Amino acid sequence: MYKKQNVALKFWVGLIISFIFCGLAHAQFENGSLVGSITDSSGAAVSGAAIEVLNTATGIKNTATTNGNGEYEVPSLRGGTYRITATATGFAPAAADNITISVGERQRIDLKVQPGQTQTTVEVNGVALQLETDSSQRGQNITNYQTEALPLVTRNYSDLLGLVTGSRQAPTAATTSSINSLVRQGAYNINGQRSMFNNFLLDGMDNNAYGESNQGFDNQIIAVPPDSVAQFSVVTNNESAEYGRSSGATVNVASANGTNQYHATLYEFLRNTDLNADGFFKPNVVSNTGAVVPFKKPAFNRNQFGMDFGGPIMKDKLFFFVDYEGFRQTLTPLNVFTLPTQNELNGILVVPVKDAATGAVYQAGQPIPAAAIDPLSRAIVGSFKTFENQLPASGLASTGLNTNDYSAQIPFTDNSDKGDLRLDYQQNPSSSWFLRISDRKETGVNFPAIPLPLDGQTNGTIRILDQQVALGYTHLFGANKILDARVGLSRTKAGKFSLSIGDNAFSIPGLPQNSVVSGGLPSIGISGFTGFGRQSTNPQWQNPALLDPKANFTWVKGNHSLKFGYEYEHVWMAVNDNNPLYGSWTYGSGYSLCDPAINAACAKTSSGTAAPTSPVSDTYWADFLFGTTTSYQLANYFVAHLRQTLDSAYAQDDWKVLPNLTLNLGLRWEYGSPYSEQNHFISNFDPASQTVFTTTPGASGTGITPVSKGGVYGSTLVNPDLNDFAPRVGFAYAATSKTAVRGGFGTSYVHYTRAGSGDILGINAPQAQFAAVTQIAPSTTNQCTTPLPAQIIAVGKATPSCYATASQGFPTGLVTTFNPATDNITWVPKNTRDSYVESYFLSVQQQLAKNTVLDIAYVGNHGLKLQGFLNGNQKNPANGFARPFGNWPSDITEALNQFWSNYNALQVRYEQRFVSGLTLLNSFTWSHSLDNASASLEGNTPSPQNAYNIAADYSQSDYNLPISNVTSLVYELPFGRNRQYFSGINAPTDAILGGWQVSVINTADAGTPFNITYTPNSAQQVSQQISATYRGANEYRPNRVAGQRVTQGTSHRAANSGYVNYINYNAFVLPAIKDAAGNALSPFGNASRNPGRTPPFNETDLALNKRFSTPIESLKVEFRTEFYNLFNHTNLYLPSTISGTQGTTTSVLGTGATTPISAITGGIPTSGGQISSTYEPRIIQFGLKIIY
Repeated sequence: MYKKQNVALKFWVGLIISFIFCGLAHAQFENGSLVGSITDSSGAAVSGAAIEVLNTATGIKNTATTNGNGEYEVPSLRGGTYRITATATGFAPAAADNITISVGERQRIDLKVQPGQTQTTVEVNGVALQLETDSSQRGQNITNYQTEALPLVTRNYSDLLGLVTGSRQAPTAATTSSINSLVRQGAYNINGQRSMFNNFLLDGMDNNAYGESNQGFDNQIIAVPPDSVAQFSVVTNNESAEYGRSSGATVNVASANGTNQYHATLYEFLRNTDLNADGFFKPNVVSNTGAVVPFKKPAFNRNQFGMDFGGPIMKDKLFFFVDYEGFRQTLTPLNVFTLPTQNELNGILVVPVKDAATGAVYQAGQPIPAAAIDPLSRAIVGSFKTFENQLPASGLASTGLNTNDYSAQIPFTDNSDKGDLRLDYQQNPSSSWFLRISDRKETGVNFPAIPLPLDGQTNGTIRILDQQVALGYTHLFGANKILDARVGLSRTKAGKFSLSIGDNAFSIPGLPQNSVVSGGLPSIGISGFTGFGRQSTNPQWQNPALLDPKANFTWVKGNHSLKFGYEYEHVWMAVNDNNPLYGSWTYGSGYSLCDPAINAACAKTSSGTAAPTSPVSDTYWADFLFGTTTSYQLANYFVAHLRQTLDSAYAQDDWKVLPNLTLNLGLRWEYGSPYSEQNHFISNFDPASQTVFTTTPGASGTGITPVSKGGVYGSTLVNPDLNDFAPRVGFAYAATSKTAVRGGFGTSYVHYTRAGSGDILGINAPQAQFAAVTQIAPSTTNQCTTPLPAQIIAVGKATPSCYATASQGFPTGLVTTFNPATDNITWVPKNTRDSYVESYFLSVQQQLAKNTVLDIAYVGNHGLKLQGFLNGNQKNPANGFARPFGNWPSDITEALNQFWSNYNALQVRYEQRFVSGLTLLNSFTWSHSLDNASASLEGNTPSPQNAYNIAADYSQSDYNLPISNVTSLVYELPFGRNRQYFSGINAPTDAILGGWQVSVINTADAGTPFNITYTPNSAQQVSQQISATYRGANEYRPNRVAGQRVTQGTSHRAANSGYVNYINYNAFVLPAIKDAAGNALSPFGNASRNPGRTPPFNETDLALNKRFSTPIESLKVEFRTEFYNLFNHTNLYLPSTISGTQGTTTSVLGTGATTPISAITGGIPTSGGQISSTYEPRIIQFGLKIIY
């Protein structure tokens, strides 16, 4: 357990250590360095020259002295524009103006001093591109000029991560034509790695979102508006030893600060329905009775507005900067559902049905008496009847169902407000401070798809609160030593809450009465109908907080820039992620089937035809009316209070070996503790004893072994990994004045993976219980008594002793007494080692012309011990479907750090800045990404087909992108005053011709990989309790048919909807169910993982910006017209999941082949493998800025 006093002690001890042994890599957090040499006219080094560096915006000065080789370094310079002056005895001063320092960059400025007294001054282009001859970090700097000018569809600076070579946006973060919730932000796969492996820094502080299932909908805590980003860098390979925590890109952002002049901006951006294109799919939804629901363009309105204001409080001394941004959006898409008809609501069914609990038969076409209907079902039907006039009277004569019979435009609203305040204080020439306070509040509401209290399983209300305070102090000890210390405190409160909470009209026994949970209906699924009731994962929240003190020290000594550093991070987090807290029911067994072969009274349907011998839709609806559920699930309300610490220390030497050769040598050590829990609620499976080890106070019972707490293992039930040493080695060699060769190798460890509750031992049984119960078939003799017995399932057994109807609710002991047979537990092997990635590259940079650089690189990495999820107690088809832990009767979610990845790429970057008014960046990547455990933000948690053969999942990763090319440009049109053409025109003419700017982002890539899965017959199921990939569910794949293509292009369109039938069903065959002797066969097919790929993606975004002058010289007005997907190019999204039913006739037994995939189980034949949504069609946005 982490006591508050222990945390405080460690904080202060860490801070003291930081001041004694601390450092800086390259450029102190988000700052940069200025390096160079001073020579005389003959080229001889000038030692002892005094260097003065002046920030021209704030008046702040830094000094240095050249060493014996004439070299100097001025570290810890905040991004901005500078002037450098060199003076030496016997020489005239030499200076350079308009030097731009970028985030994390080592900018080289070499000067020559001449004998005499007349100063020489060199004018440097403020955004000049130079060869990188002093650093082996590979990455990209994005300037404030690009951030403000380029079209940003979300107005989030992180959208520009896509400009970097080796980068792609995670599909789960992209906006599509069917989006109806918050969009994930900041999710990019860099160099074939998981999006969660990136590291976000803001003003040098850890800015990563630590919620275990990302209810904050962003990979970062604070995303400052793009106008408030001074600049940011993206380090993608061979990062300095300063950076750690994860293995992907380091996104290092510097927020804007005030200067000696007042600056202000007001802005608003507008989108609405009329400005958006219709898109590719405009389907008329057709029911099975022929009724048509015409396509309706989703109503859409968005306003994004804000301001920023900065300037001096005391010139050259104290500065302020403040910003605010508001966001208001309403999206109203058309939703279509399959709900019961008026006849079904009134109990008038097209087939005869039987109440299995009483034996009573009810004829087709005759209303079932109200007294025969389960009381809870009767109350739910009453809720449907409040809008039954919007439902059809009847459905098909054969089944009773009327598909797609209810439609409504349901609004989703998203409102947010965020702001930042920054103060910078130059205490004296040697000491400076800064303070930043940031706050963000966001509320999204998914209004009920079906009128309350029926709900329709929506998210409800999503609430997010992000707050952060950062304090920084920098002190110069003479001209060659700098201490930089920071401390940050961040917190997030984020979660989703059903709109039904508080409505307890149904009073269902056994459900929790907690005010934060109680209300509405459990999640209800009836075969053939749209689900209703509460969303099963609602409510859910994570409230992480982070304390992050760190300190760095730089000592420039001779040809060495020595840096040492220490950082301590403490994360504490309250998590509610055990579900379904309010229960769920499924109806799908057809218990109400009245089989005419058994009962002659069941002979006819309402239309006079022979009654069916197998269940149809009205049979399943009758199950619901009688309250005869197939299964039920319930979880207990449990909030885990998790704790984790991360200690990091490093040393770095940037050694100028030769005037044209720099070695970057670093070593980093990290220790990330496993999660502990504040109240010792920690449990883990022990394979030796085949029981659950737990420190949970008072825990006892079957399958539980209490263990003592204390020490790291006693607090976490996982042994610490103290071996995370990460070497970083690189070189930068200036082969000529226009050619640089760079390369490097580095190891990085991963200490945080967002995987829901799958690897959290604090959210584990027996303290956090989840029971999944499959009912026995109801009969006239096995119904449970009312009220239900507290325990109707014997501990160690999976089958209940009696049948419980819906109105009887849930047994009160279902989730209070641990039952190994019904609960899915978590297992993290006690000697788990941290994931790590080895990265390497070799590049050649060529300066083609002034401010123009071409960079060609080989880039690779190798991921080891990556986390994946599987069923650690999976039944093994090769061993008669036996479990490896025979004494444990159910599935075990194992978080296994034994997966791997490989990435190899050719990356080419062409960049020019302000060449004839054109700033251009082109990033080309030719790559191959392979792994056996990909992971996205959510929905694509890594889980294999077969826990006993994870190597068979090694294939192209979810984010393998063979070809990608991203071009971005900003062009100042050469017309108008102070430009190349018509520079002398008058003001009215200039208002028309002058001040035009064009900016473009064009993205073209090879499309997104996708997997092909199916659901096997129950006889072949190897995991009964696990159904979610984040818990290790098996991803069953079919067999491939040789010579058949996986996809069949985009020309195959469904007749009614127009959706694209993209998958070639003939390319796959489902494994056979049984052999000739009747033995179940393996369900695992031989198809590779991710065999398919969507069509190529191509999008052009364009901004036309016009700046107007005003009578006040310093006041400008800018009007922006932005087009996203300018040409309205159709970019198809991922196809729907493929699954199918296997042949069951004797003719296929033992053949190993069945009918090709043709249907989703329980769905219509044309739905499997369809593409029904696209990335966004053309969007037009207007913006207005007033700039002072």
